[in-house]
Amino acid sequence: MDCIIRPAEPQDSPHIMRMIQELAEYEKITHFIRLTEEVLHRDGFGESPWFRCVVAEIPEMERSESGGPFAGYALFANSYSSWTGRTLHLEDLYVSPKFRGRGLGRRLMKKVAQEGVRSGCSQIHLSVLKWNHPAISLYRSLGAENLTEEPGYQVMNFQEEALRNMAAEEP
Repeated sequence: MDCIIRPAEPQDSPHIMRMIQELAEYEKITHFIRLTEEVLHRDGFGESPWFRCVVAEIPEMERSESGGPFAGYALFANSYSSWTGRTLHLEDLYVSPKFRGRGLGRRLMKKVAQEGVRSGCSQIHLSVLKWNHPAISLYRSLGAENLTEEPGYQVMNFQEEALRNMAAEEP
């Protein structure tokens, strides 16, 4: 099977949302999903997109009726480093289980890297769960460094409630 790696289009939103849910199931964090298909569509394909996405499209003659048109996706957005300038943040790289081991993750990463180079980026940032050894191996094989090990960064996050509380604080 030879998937086509291409930029996502507005009509792909329901299928991307389905794969986001699959990824959350794989990572055992479905309780974190608050995103709806409508918000995903607006934020990725509206007037001022907040993210970009590439998909691994399955050739039509090889699609199963229930599996959908995609074998995987990569979702990423612009970021900025005060040390090196333009950066891409890779939010998700996902390949459905039945398509793993065929090089699709590597091909999706290559497409993200091409977008980064085209955009003048100096790096790609991402987070990966410490137990996800296949993903860690893929990223390391492509040249990624573990910033938790060296220089010792910790990934931090403000959830919506904390964000709203902080924004509402009096000076």
